[in-house]
Amino acid sequence: MESDRMDNGLINFKWDYIDSYTDEQISYFLFLEGKSIEAISKIRNIDRVTVQKHIIEGKIKYRFLAKSKNPKELLDSISRAGKYDKTYLISNMDEKNKQALLNYIREKYVELYGKDKETAIWILGELKDRKSKDILIKASVHKHVNVRRMAVSAMGKIKDSSFESALLRALEDMNPQVVSYAIKAFIKINSKIALNRIQEIKKSTDKDYLKRLCDEYINSI
Repeated sequence: MESDRMDNGLINFKWDYIDSYTDEQISYFLFLEGKSIEAISKIRNIDRVTVQKHIIEGKIKYRFLAKSKNPKELLDSISRAGKYDKTYLISNMDEKNKQALLNYIREKYVELYGKDKETAIWILGELKDRKSKDILIKASVHKHVNVRRMAVSAMGKIKDSSFESALLRALEDMNPQVVSYAIKAFIKINSKIALNRIQEIKKSTDKDYLKRLCDEYINSI
């Protein structure tokens, strides 16, 4: 963070990159530096109502980063957020914070519990982090079904054939949702290795959605 502005959590901005910022971001970042609405209005030659709108949009977009001073606090905030907020935050996060968050997850994963562990796995999938493949493979056999489901889903998002063995194992999971995510992952990585097992699942399952997924996989290869 720059020494000429206030501490604003994990929000990163440099005026050297002003050409890459939107009008809304410029107004909000000036606000973070302590400029008043009136001052921003004069500096940018826009009316007060527009400045206020920009600031409100900035507060919504950056609220989690502003409240977090380190990756641990950021992960805690994401864990407590709703599904839409989680997705919005990850999709709008700058590269520096993404990498800091990924590094924290890789280093501290074994120490995470409950929602934080589930959220960490979800983040690895959303950011398609191939460096965390070992974490996802271990998570796919975790005792808690939500962790297993998140891990298998993340494998599908990353689309790496090195997950084939773990996904084959996931097809044997007692939870049908985990099985469904494994089938979806096989579809995404375009692997034929699971054909026999998925044909067996189609014959044995009483879940219509699993039958449909099995058909989708069979028709895709």
